[in-house]
Amino acid sequence: MDSMELQNIWRSYDQKMQSVLTINKEIALNLSRQKLDRQISKLNRPKWTGVLIGVPYTMLLFSITVVAAFSEAYFVAIGFGAISLIMAVVLGNYFYQLHLISEIRNSEDVLFTQKQLSKLRISSFNALNFSVFQLPFWSVCWISIEALKASPYVYGGVNLLAFLVLTFISFWLFRQLSDHQGASKVRDFFLSGSEWEPITKSAAILEQIKEFEQ
Repeated sequence: MDSMELQNIWRSYDQKMQSVLTINKEIALNLSRQKLDRQISKLNRPKWTGVLIGVPYTMLLFSITVVAAFSEAYFVAIGFGAISLIMAVVLGNYFYQLHLISEIRNSEDVLFTQKQLSKLRISSFNALNFSVFQLPFWSVCWISIEALKASPYVYGGVNLLAFLVLTFISFWLFRQLSDHQGASKVRDFFLSGSEWEPITKSAAILEQIKEFEQ
């Protein structure tokens, strides 16, 4: 066997190995995309549950606001009105997130998927942050003007204290959720569960897909 025949054998062997590696790479890529699709699909249930509960809940809050306004129960109208507006914004985020989930599932472009996944993470985080701002208004919507006139110092002082405490808790939660530098059990608690774990796992799978495509 001369050197030319040996070179041809090795060249043939290299081509076969290259073909096997390509096939294995494609299989691994397809499996990773299927894993990504399964993970991101897990978000549909909690998001749709939030929408199905949130829509009638927000409509009820708006109804109470309108009735309270016509009844001249202004504190009730202000409190429930603010909460219903916050809930409407959160619901808008949920619909937007469902749209992003659909785009991620239907896309095979890694950069586009990464961009949409980043938008999904930001939107979910903003919805959570915005939700905590409703806390102080729950102390406002139960205030009675007649009771406030009858006892401005005691009744008014107690309700003012409740408002300030809930405002502090709301601001504290916002700071805990927004601080990404230090460790926070509060942030870890809120950024976990069925609405967050699929996003984290999907991001990790997407990194694997990027490596396979290189």
